[in-house]
Amino acid sequence: MTNTWRNITASLCLILIATAGLAVAQEEGLDDEEAEQTISGQRVSDPVLEDVGDTEPVTNWDSGSAGRLYSDKAYEGARVLNVEVDFVADCLNAVELLYTRDYKKSKAAFEAAGEKWPGSGLGPIGQVLVYQAMMLENFDYRFESQYELSAKRARQQLQEALEIPGNEAWEYFIFGGVLGVDAIHTMRKGNYLTALNRGIEAMKSVRKAKELAPEFKDVLLGDGLFNYWRTVISRSVKGLPDFGDHRPEGIAQLQTVEREGIFLGPAASFALTYTWLEEGALKRALATALSIQRRYPDNVVNNLLVGRLYMYRRMYSNSEQAFLHILKVSPENQRVHYYMSRLYLRTKRLKLAEEHIDTYLAFDLDKNYRSRALYAKGLIYYRRKNYAKAEQLLEEAWKLGKLKRAKRRIEKIRKIKAQQGG
Repeated sequence: MTNTWRNITASLCLILIATAGLAVAQEEGLDDEEAEQTISGQRVSDPVLEDVGDTEPVTNWDSGSAGRLYSDKAYEGARVLNVEVDFVADCLNAVELLYTRDYKKSKAAFEAAGEKWPGSGLGPIGQVLVYQAMMLENFDYRFESQYELSAKRARQQLQEALEIPGNEAWEYFIFGGVLGVDAIHTMRKGNYLTALNRGIEAMKSVRKAKELAPEFKDVLLGDGLFNYWRTVISRSVKGLPDFGDHRPEGIAQLQTVEREGIFLGPAASFALTYTWLEEGALKRALATALSIQRRYPDNVVNNLLVGRLYMYRRMYSNSEQAFLHILKVSPENQRVHYYMSRLYLRTKRLKLAEEHIDTYLAFDLDKNYRSRALYAKGLIYYRRKNYAKAEQLLEEAWKLGKLKRAKRRIEKIRKIKAQQGG
C-alpha cells in the first residue's frame, strides 16, 4: 500500500467515523517536540481564517420548551427524519451517554431501545459504538471479537429493516454509520482495500439518507470533512490532483452540523478542533476542545486533545492537569502516558518523562505506536547527551516503523559524535 493510497483511505475514513457519531484523532500532528507540524505533516501557508482566539461554538438547541415531554432537538429530529419523537429521544439519550463516557449505561440504553423498537438494530448498533469508543481511547483492539459480532448483527438487522417500508432515512443514515465505523476498524488493521470498499458503501447509504431527509443536517458532517480534508491532503501528497480550495465550504458545513445537528453536534465540534489546529489557529482549537470538555468532562478522547493543545501552547501546568484527570477517570488508559512523557520532555523533567514512556512501552502496542514511543525515549537520552543509548533507541524506532524523523535524528547524532571524535 503506497503512502498516497494510505492518505486517500485515511481521508475517506475521517469522513466516515464522524458519520457514526465518533471522532478519530489523527496521531501524527504536532508530535515532534522541536517541530510543530499539522495533521497533514506541514504547516498550511494560506489559512482560511486568522486565529481569532477563544471563540465558543454556538448551538441553536435549548433544553426543551415548557410543557413538552422531550427536548426541541428530539421533536426536530422526528420531523426531519419522519420518525416517532420518542424513538429519537431514546436514541439521543443513548448517544449522550456515549459522549459522556458512561459506556455501561449507554450500552444498556441502546439495548432497551432495541427491544422497544424491534427491527431498528439499536441493540447491536450501541455495542458497535461503545466497543469502538473504548478501543479508540487507546487505538487498540481489546474488544475485537465483541465488536465483530456486534457489527455483523447490526448490518444484518439494518439490511432486514431496509426491506420494510418506513423509517428509511434513519435506516440509511445509521447503516452508513455502521459501515463507516467498520471502514475505520479495517483500515486500522491494515486492510485498506476492504476499508475502501466499506467506505464507498457507507457513502452511498449516507447519500440516500440525504435524499430522503434533506433537512437532516447531520449528514453534512461527511461532506464537510471531505471538502476540507481532501483539499489539505491533495495539496500535501505528491501525485494527487488539486481540485481547488474547498476548505471554506467544508468548514461552513461542519459549523452547520455543530449548530443544527441532531446527533452529531459534538462530533462536529471535535472535527472542527482538528480543522482549527490544521489552520494553525491553536487558540480557537483549544477553545472548541474546552467547550466540549465543559459538556463532557470525562470524555477521554477529547481530554487527550485538550492536554495536547495546552502543551502545544506551552501552558504546561494546564496540560499536566488534563492528563492527570484522564488517569483519574480511566486509570487503565495507555495513550496518556505517551503524551505525559512528551510533556515532561518539553519541561525538562527527564526522569518523569522516562517513567511514563516506560509505562507506555510495557503495554502490548501496535508496531507504529511502539516505534514512536522508542523515538520519544531516544529523545530523552539525546537530551541527556547519552548519544550511544539515544542512537540505539532511535535505530530500533527506525527498524520497527521506518519513522523518518528517527532516521534524521540518528544522522544528527552521528554528526555530533564525529565532531567529538567518537
